[in-house]
Amino acid sequence: MPPIAQCPAAPSVAPCPAVPTETLVPTMPTAALGPVVRELLDWLWAAAPALPAEVEQRAQRLWLDTVSCARSGLQADEPRRWLAVQADTERGPVPLPGSALRLGAGAAATALALGACWDEACEGLAMAHGRPGVPVVAALWSQLGALQPSWAALWRASAVGYEVAARLGASLRIRPGMHVDGVWGAFGAAAALVHLHGGTAAQAAAAVESCATQLPFSLYRPVRQGATVRNLYLGHSAWLGLQGAQAALAGLGTPQGALDDVATLMLDPAAAGAWLPPGRWLVMDSYWKPFAAVRHLHYGAQAALGWHGLDLDPAALDTIDLHIYPEALQYCANRDPQSPLAAQFSLSFGVAAALAFGDLSPAEFRAPRFLDPALRRLEALVRVHADPQAYPGATRGARLLLRAGAQQWQLEQGAVTGDPGHPPSVAQVQAKFDRYTASDASMADWARRVTQDPPGAPARWPDAD
Repeated sequence: MPPIAQCPAAPSVAPCPAVPTETLVPTMPTAALGPVVRELLDWLWAAAPALPAEVEQRAQRLWLDTVSCARSGLQADEPRRWLAVQADTERGPVPLPGSALRLGAGAAATALALGACWDEACEGLAMAHGRPGVPVVAALWSQLGALQPSWAALWRASAVGYEVAARLGASLRIRPGMHVDGVWGAFGAAAALVHLHGGTAAQAAAAVESCATQLPFSLYRPVRQGATVRNLYLGHSAWLGLQGAQAALAGLGTPQGALDDVATLMLDPAAAGAWLPPGRWLVMDSYWKPFAAVRHLHYGAQAALGWHGLDLDPAALDTIDLHIYPEALQYCANRDPQSPLAAQFSLSFGVAAALAFGDLSPAEFRAPRFLDPALRRLEALVRVHADPQAYPGATRGARLLLRAGAQQWQLEQGAVTGDPGHPPSVAQVQAKFDRYTASDASMADWARRVTQDPPGAPARWPDAD
């Protein structure tokens, strides 16, 4: 067998490093979560008024990315039909990006989160195995007209909510068969809303406990079957966070210890993660997606783009082997996906689409590209291998081995743009925003306001008077 040549166009960045562990405090299954959450909230309420500049900038990026993803997702056929049904009974004052409809706060928060995750291009946090920011942004979006907060107040509330959801996401672990969306995101949305309303840390703690008393049990089954109802999970988190915050602000009685009941009865206490004490802003560890797919697909897809640097025809390939970290296979082992959602969780589809079209954008998950025969031929060729030796612990990356007749290539990929330590440039963030908003003039003006308005200026929706 001829030796495998290192592709000259292969990315040379180092594998994405694991999250530092020196500050992690293990949370035992018997530990009480309530006291550590209250300690966190006390720190957040004290620290938020002097938000570090880099945290404020990351909150702005979170908003730009989430809202642009929502606008893109809400243009798809199913979300448009869902919005029409909502409009029959849930009309209100809250606008939605890219839509002429206005809904009530709860329905609008649900809709924004639904749209934001539709194309799987929204942010996330690897250590939390989910997306702390989407329900936070969606819930806060619903309040801009009624509260008319300043941009500075909005960034503070966003940072507060993100930290609560991120830490609980890193600590709590779902059971096999569950989906993380729709679980702990509500806690962050509730805390963010209380902060934006001027409530206290104690009220935020009550709002979190209120959400815990009615937390949904979200299933992974829709992903395996390509059922898009799964995209409502984060919307439910935003809605539940809104209800929990309103309950706490209204003074409804809330028990203590509900968080621990959830961890014991609903989640997997034996697999509890770690609790990160106050003092570190986890939003700075969030990732940003250059591609429209679940994060685990990015490494193989980015490696596949190196093939295009060789200016070779993908039709000549007869063998494709993807070596990747084991967790990716846990979530993304779908083969021959017949729905966009299943494809967003398919390692083989992500590699094939990147090889076939040189991209992994919303277009690859919609007609005509989604069922393109050349793409489907490549997807059938992909063999996926879990490689714990090459990618131990929390290390992420991929190795792609390609063969066309007697020729062979090896493409290595470590961290991708948007991983911690590899932030996108301002130009990359703006380019993605423009792409996902179809360069809409009102959205472009709103993006300028997000980043350039004085901190004390009123936060606005796009097209707001």
